[in-house]
This record gives sequence, C-alpha cells and structure tokens, in this order.
Amino acid sequence: MKIEAFYDISCSWCRVGKANLHKAIDKLVKAGEIKPEDIEIIFRGYVIHPEVPVEGGDYKAMKIADDDTADWDPAKNTPIHRWAKRAGLNFNFDRITVNPNTWKAHQLLYLVRDIKPEAFEPLLADMQQAFFEDGLNVNDLDVLCALAKKYVNDIYPLREKVLAGEKLKDVEYDTYEIAEKKYDIDLCPMFVFDEKVKLDGAILQSKFEEALLGKLEPNV
Repeated sequence: MKIEAFYDISCSWCRVGKANLHKAIDKLVKAGEIKPEDIEIIFRGYVIHPEVPVEGGDYKAMKIADDDTADWDPAKNTPIHRWAKRAGLNFNFDRITVNPNTWKAHQLLYLVRDIKPEAFEPLLADMQQAFFEDGLNVNDLDVLCALAKKYVNDIYPLREKVLAGEKLKDVEYDTYEIAEKKYDIDLCPMFVFDEKVKLDGAILQSKFEEALLGKLEPNV
C-alpha cells in the first residue's frame, strides 16, 4: 500500500497525524493483519503559509488571527493539547515566538532524503520537536543545518544548495500540483492511501487502521 503523507514542519496536527499513523501501523503489524514491507510512506512537503515572509513572522499574532480570538493562550486545554497527550507528544507553544517560513526546511529535508532516505523521517521528527518543544526558529538555516548534521557529515554543501534554491521546485510541485491540484487538499495533514482514500485534519488512530485494512470507501 502506498501512503502519501502531506505535512508541514510548523503544523501541530501534522505531528500528531504522523504519530497516529505509525501507532496504527505498529498495532496492525503486531496483530499480523499487515506486513511492514507492504507499506510505503511517501512524504510530500506542503507549505501551509507560503505568504509568511522569508524572515518569519509573529507566531502569537498568527495564532490569534487563525483562532479569531484576542486571548489566545498557548497553555489552555485545547483539542491539540488533548490529542497530543494521547499520541504521546508534548507541545510547548509558549516557547514559540517565530512563525516560520518553511520552504528552506522542506528543501533541506528533500536534499537529505536524496543522500540518506532512512534519515528523512527522523530529521522531520527532530525539526518538529525543535519547533514545538524547544521553541527554536526553524526558519533559520543555521538551526536546520545543526539538526541535519546528526544525519549528514558534511552539511555545508547542502546549506549552499538550499541557498541556491535546489529542491524548491520539488516542494512547490508537491504543494501546488499534487496536494492542491491533484488531491484538492482542504486540511493539513493529508494522507492518501493508494490514490483512492483521503484522510485529513485531525485523524484518529482507529481511522488510520480502517484505511490500512482497506475498509474505507474511495473518496479521491
């Protein structure tokens, strides 16, 4: 089964969705209902806020605008806090100050995948943790390269490739041609199973299990 996973580094629900997908896969593999070698996950970057300036923006102002409320509180008991707890994740929204422009982060992820495919998802997880738990500015190429150095010995050539715009067209293609035109993305994250079944937004582990077992009607 091919699963296309559309994500953004600064998307909290993307982090939860990825965790729930893996929990569903692990459960079904353990039960003998699916085999891990039959599952292929293809991560496709989707830039949710392409309008964010290259230097980033004010995170709190963005959250207030999104929530349409002037009293946005990063510590309140919101749905994302409850879903994260069930998924075994932690979010420290109070540490985040910069709403990032995520093009460079996606570019670097794609470049690392070309060199070491198995490092892609661990690096993505590190970027999400750096942003959501440590409050680091994942708009900053120095921060991104420091994270990537864990997986790639010589990071300097990749840094230069990001600055030169390499892989930018690939990220744009996945964002505009695949996510928006082909699948008409409405919410992020979005997971597409064998180009037939689409799940997006807040997705329960049980819903992933149904999709993995082919129990959902095609909706693509």
